[in-house]
This record gives sequence, structure tokens and C-alpha cells, in this order.
Amino acid sequence: MPIHNPPYFDLGRLQPLLDAGVLLLTPNLRLSRRIKAEWDRQQMAAGKLAWCPAAVKALDQWLAECWQQGVNDGRLKGGRVLNAQQEVELWRQVIEADRSQYGDYSLLQVGSAAELARQARENLLRAGLDMAAPAVACEFPLDPDCSTFQRWLQAFENKLGQLNALTAVDRLAALASAPPASNLLRVVLVDFDDVPPLHRACLERLANETVEIASAVGEAPLVAHSYPDRQTELAAVAAWAARHYRQQPEARLGILLADMHGDRAPLEYLLRREFDCLGDNYTSLPVNFSTGITLDRAPVVRDALRILASCGPKLPLADILGLLTSRFVNLPDRQEARSVKLLQQLFEDGAEQVDVGRLRYLARQVRVGDERGLSLGDVLAQCSEMRLQRLRHCPSAWIAELNRVLDAWGWPGPGPLDSLEYQQVEAWYQVLEGYASLDTLCGELELDSAVALLQRCCQGQISQPQTADTNIQVLGPLEAAGLQFDYIWFCGLQGSRWPAPVRPNPFIPMALQRKHEMPHSSSEREWQYAATLMRQYRAGCQQMTASYSRQLDGAPELPSPLLQGTSCQAMDVAAGPPTLWRQLASAAEVVTIVDNRAPPLADDELAAIRGGSAIVQAQANCPFQAFAGKRLQLEPLGENRAGLAHTDRGKILHNALYALWGTLENSDNLRDADEGAIAAAVSNAAEAALAAVPESLRQLVGMHCLDLERTRLQNLLVEWLQLERAREPFIVVDREAPVTLKLGKLELNLRVDRVDELADGSRLLIDYKSGRNSLAHWLGERPSQPQLPLYGLAEEVSALAFAEVRPRQARFLGLGRVSGVSGIQEDIAKAVKRYTSCEDWESLLTEWRHNLSRLAEDFVAGVSGVDPLATACNYCGLDAVCRVGIAGEVPQ
Repeated sequence: MPIHNPPYFDLGRLQPLLDAGVLLLTPNLRLSRRIKAEWDRQQMAAGKLAWCPAAVKALDQWLAECWQQGVNDGRLKGGRVLNAQQEVELWRQVIEADRSQYGDYSLLQVGSAAELARQARENLLRAGLDMAAPAVACEFPLDPDCSTFQRWLQAFENKLGQLNALTAVDRLAALASAPPASNLLRVVLVDFDDVPPLHRACLERLANETVEIASAVGEAPLVAHSYPDRQTELAAVAAWAARHYRQQPEARLGILLADMHGDRAPLEYLLRREFDCLGDNYTSLPVNFSTGITLDRAPVVRDALRILASCGPKLPLADILGLLTSRFVNLPDRQEARSVKLLQQLFEDGAEQVDVGRLRYLARQVRVGDERGLSLGDVLAQCSEMRLQRLRHCPSAWIAELNRVLDAWGWPGPGPLDSLEYQQVEAWYQVLEGYASLDTLCGELELDSAVALLQRCCQGQISQPQTADTNIQVLGPLEAAGLQFDYIWFCGLQGSRWPAPVRPNPFIPMALQRKHEMPHSSSEREWQYAATLMRQYRAGCQQMTASYSRQLDGAPELPSPLLQGTSCQAMDVAAGPPTLWRQLASAAEVVTIVDNRAPPLADDELAAIRGGSAIVQAQANCPFQAFAGKRLQLEPLGENRAGLAHTDRGKILHNALYALWGTLENSDNLRDADEGAIAAAVSNAAEAALAAVPESLRQLVGMHCLDLERTRLQNLLVEWLQLERAREPFIVVDREAPVTLKLGKLELNLRVDRVDELADGSRLLIDYKSGRNSLAHWLGERPSQPQLPLYGLAEEVSALAFAEVRPRQARFLGLGRVSGVSGIQEDIAKAVKRYTSCEDWESLLTEWRHNLSRLAEDFVAGVSGVDPLATACNYCGLDAVCRVGIAGEVPQ
């Protein structure tokens, strides 16, 4: 049985008017198109081969045509009509010039200020206000923002005059002040909730009679639901649409989103899940979304803008990652190991904004085995040779240069584009045409300004690809005005969002806005606007469902006051997986396999293992951490940072202390040195440490950062030497000495920070630390910091100590059988009684050898279970692999 697709609009009360040829005006293009489509369908159903088109137009469209006719007839003065983007750019120029001249205010976002200024001028004109009138002009100087806008507005009007240009709303003002037309028409306004004074003035000049009519009358029953959260609410909407579609394929369904921007993406995913359109059937979703996205958010255009941004001095790391994973560029080696190594280097640098010159160098030098360089480096070099940074062009001339860059990258990619992407590329070229029209407004621009202007043009262009009409429509509240459906679900009717909160324009005095009932100026106006739309929705459907979330962003919510008097049913069933998924999951047999042991290390793999105490430390903290890091070579990516990282500062401190004790050598020299000699030794040590900083790191952090680090380091060393000066006599006998220790089959290469020989001939082994530590980290079956115990097993020493070189908290912390060093505990039994039963130094060394040997043996044997110590996961970065935080994982 064939499915009948009924119309989205029942002409009903409009039929006699259409038959009589009366001009119908609608508040938006969508409604006028629906009425025309139904009129055409009726004519075809009657067997007609030709007929007169329906006299239906959107109000703004008709007024623009009337203005153009008046210009053609000589009744109105013509001029260049600016589009919305050109108008905003002109406002930006006016604001920038005013800020340069006066400088008595600051703006966080010039673009937002320009848009608000454009809206303010439009609201004033739509309200029929003359800014030159004293009664209006005197209101603005009372508020600093309004006074500044008044100055901007005068400069904007002067600019329009110089360019012989006018805006869209200026055309209406010209119509409203023109003599009445000779051929006045009868006009019917369909489903208008509000007609601004300026539009009414235009209608008085152009029509001899204006009648307002509602296309549908009645009041459909209203059902209200509440849900615990927004995800559950949207899931219920998607399930409702799928259920109706399967039960009544011919039914017309309207889904209205109060927050189209925030709810569209999650709702689209849920609808695709319900209709099984997430995989091969992606293009088969029987849903039409009325509102598109800004063109700069479309993936193919977003990547084009990223490409153009790569011609500048810096590029965000996120954009680099996006380009290396994009299918809209021709980088054939982007999936190879060299790309991964390049990203590792960039993340290790820690810079959120990557210098393009460094990116180009790294991309051409990166090496894995015998393979060197990436096509990314060649493309960046090709773009660099274009010398675009030296050019100044008007926008139309920049188009050819920017296209050369896109061609070098192979945009829009080697693969075929789907229908939506093809339309988005077409929209890109349309934006370029509008971009070229900005020559007279913007003049010659440098590269950065030209690319920024192009990005703003894309942000101002809505991408709404053409899709097949369907019986399920997702619309915003205003777009649904006047449309007719069988069933409507209005989602997101929280009291805090519908009616919408008051949002007055900051550049128009509040008293003026409320007096003339300007958009978003008062709660009363928002209430009237929302209530009118609700009446239209209920008049145009058979049943309406309204819903809201009882909690939004963690805050409790109440229903919209427009639902007052309607019984609201609480739906407490949490949104879960789709029914089919639950059925399959319940029928599946779950088999748990505990796999916590990797293959033992073979002899050749054991010989290739390189490392020191970090191997045993990782095995102690979490066996899987050691397996993943040392055998699988998995490394987490670095994090963005400003300046030197903690590890960088640690290396510099170690190098400075190495150089310092190379000069001082022993405690006698330290005590005998005067303040000048100490200062010189400290300064030389700091200079030596900073001189060892790699050139790449110098370029990343800058010289000012290193200068600050030099000062900090010198102060820290002076403070540390005061602690060292108070010790009993000692000689520094070793610095950074390499030591080898074999634990079973595992051979460790260690490097001892420092070894001191004390007056009695005993030796103290010191490990420098810049953070706080605890003796507990050495003890137990799995010591979390086994470096010093390992050193103690490799060397004949009498004590081990952390040297915590920290501002205002410098100290030694250790264990052993030495005296005269503050912070080193000689009573071993007392110091370790909470963690072990060892009574003296020898028994502690024996326990360390036993525990550390067992950890080494476990590593060689392949013990790799996910069994972290309390703090082992803090800086691990491998949780995505081990899944330790996933609920339901089997502990190992």
C-alpha cells in the first residue's frame, strides 16, 4: 500500500483569498514556501498543466521588491545596499577608528560590539525613532555606553553617505517616508505575532487595506512531561519520533527546540541511533533540520580555514592535530609512525600555539628508522616560499593567493565528497564572492587580517544544505510559527529559558527600549511573544507535547509559566541504551578472562631493555605501567604549559648543583668562602646550568623566562648552601657517577646524583629533589620511589638521603648510620616501625634487596596486572589503555 505524504499546510481559511489573488504576506520565508507548495500541489491534483502562482511572499522580501520598484520608477533614491556582513565590517571600522581616537574605553570583543551596534541601529529604525530628534538624542548622554554608541552612530551615518550606501532597514525607512504608491493593494498578514512600527508605516504607503489573519484556529490538547535531565528528555523525544514514524508513516511530526544551538547535535545523534542511521545508513535519516550551522563549523570549510591560518606565524596545536587527521587535505603519510613522532615532539614542547617555522623544521627532520621527513613539511615550505606575509592586497586580490595555498595542501582532499560536503564547498565559493565585494570597505590588508576577515565571513554564513523533505521536522521556535503538523513536541520549556530572559541592547537607553517595546527589552514583551507562538503551535496541530528538564547544568529547574494549569507528568525513567542494544546485551553470555601476565622477556628483548631505576619504580607503582611503558613503548602525550615544565626545572637544578659542587668540592671550602666568592660560585653554576638548556627549549620559553629562572635558581642555591654550611665536615667524592646493579636477569644502569664522604670515612648517598618526599616511599613490599634503595644496594654507603632543595623548606630526609646530618634518622627501628620490622641498617638493606629483586623478577617474568598504588595514576597518563577507572572492570 503506497504511503500518502500529506501537505505540511492546510490552506483552509486562506483558500478564498488565494483564489481571489489577494496578496498574502508571511513573517518568514519558510511559511510562504509552504503555502506556495500546497497551492501548487492542489493545482496539479486538479489536473492543471499551467496556473497562476500563489500571491504569497515574506514581508521583508516584498518590501525589498517594492523599494527596488520605487528606485526603478525614480520615486526613491537608489544606492549600494550592504549585506549583513558588509554592514558589520563597516561598524568594526567605525569602532576601531573611534577607539583609536578617544581611547577612553576598552572592548573585549570588537566583533560582538559591532553586531550589537548594528542591532541597536536597526531597532531604533524599526521603532520609527529619529536619532536627530532632541527628545530621542537627549536620552543617550546619560549612560556612558549609550553615549559612546551615539558617537559611533554619527560616524557610521557619515560612512554610509561617503559610500552612497544603505542597509536593508534603510530601504524600509525610505519606503515609509515616500509618497503613497499609485496602485495600492489589499494585503493580508498571515500568522504575525508582531509588526514593528516601521513595517506598518511601509504598509500604509503601499496598501489600501491591511488585514491580519491566523491560518488556523483552535486549541489542540497540551500534554506536559518533566524529565530528570536534558539527555533523558532528548532521548524521549527521539523515541517518540521513531515510534510515531513506524506506527503512522504519513503523520507530520514537528520537534521544536527552545535551545536549537545547544540541543541540535545531541538530538541528531539520538535520532540517528533510533532510526539506525549511524553507519552505512547515515544519509537515510528521515528527519529535516531547519537550522543549519555557521559555515566555519562545517568540517571541510573549518579545515580550509586551518590551512590558511598555517601561513601565519603561529598555529594552535589543536589545529595541527586536526589537519594531520583531516581527509580534506592531501597528506599521504599522515597515518605513518613519523606523524605520531612529530605529534609527540609537539606535545612534549608543551606550547599551545606552535611556531609555524618550528613546525616546518620538525616536520622535515622527523625520523623513524631510515625514513625521514613528512609531506607536511614540504607543503609548509611551499607555502612559505610564496612570501604571503610580505603582501598587501584588497580582499578580491587575496582570493587567488589563498587558493594557491589551498591547492598546495590538496584541499578539499583526494577522496570524493558526499552531497552535504559538496554543497558546503559550493557555499565556500559563494562566500569568496561576497568576500571580494569588501574591497571598497576594507582596502588593502595584510595576510593575517585577510584570513581573519574571511573567517568572519564564514561565521556570518549559515550552511543549510538541501535535503529531501520529510515528515519529521526539527525547528526553532520562530521557524515553526504558522506551520501545521499532526503532532508537535516542544522541548526545553524550563522556566529560566522560555519565555526567554530579557536581553536589552546595551547601546540604547532602557527607558527608550521599554517605551517602544523593542525586542528583548522587557519581561512583558518576552511573555507576549512566547504566548503568541504557543497559541499558533496549538492552533496548527492535533496534539502538542511540552517537556522540560528538572535539572540543567546541575541546577534545579521549574517548568515554564506558560505551562501553568497543565498537569505535568514526571517521567523518571533514565535514558539508557536503545531497545535493540539491551536485547542483544541481555542475550549475550559474558565471559570474564583475567589476563594479567605478559610473555616473559626473551633474551634478545632483555638485552634491548634500557633503563635504570625507572623500570623497578614503574613495576612497584603498577605492573601494567612498567609493561606498557618499557615493553610496549607507550608514552602519554605532554600537556600544554607556559614557560618551563617541572621536569625542565628539575634538570636545570641538578645541573646547577653538579657545577656548584665541582667548584666548592668540600665543606671546608664552603665555610672559608666569603659572600663574594659564594655569589660568584652560585652565579657560575646557574650560568652553566642554563647554558645546557637545549636550543629548542630556549626558543619555546624565551629569554625572559630563562632570566627569571636564573634569578630564582641563584636565590635557591644560596638558601641551600646555608643548610650545607651547618653540616659536619664532608667531601663530595662523586657527582652523577654511573653505577651498574644486577637484580636477577635484569641489569640496571643507575646514575647517583652525589656521594659525600664524612669525617669518619662513612659515605652518604644524596638524591636531589625539588618536591616534598617521605621515607614511606622507600618502604614496604612495593616502594613507590626505589631509586635511593637501589643506589644503596649498588654502592657501599652508610646512609641515604633526599636533598629537598625547595624555597624556604630546604632539608635532608634520610636513613642510615651516620651522625651530624640533620634530617637523617639513625634509629632505624623507630623510623620504619610503621612499615616494616627491620631493626637496623643491615636488615633494612637485606629487605630492600629482597623486595626490589622480586619486582625485577616480576618484570622479567611478564607480571603486568593493573594494580596501581594509591598515587600511581596521578601522572601516569595510560588510563585510556589500562581502563582502571572504568566501572565493572575486573581487578587484577
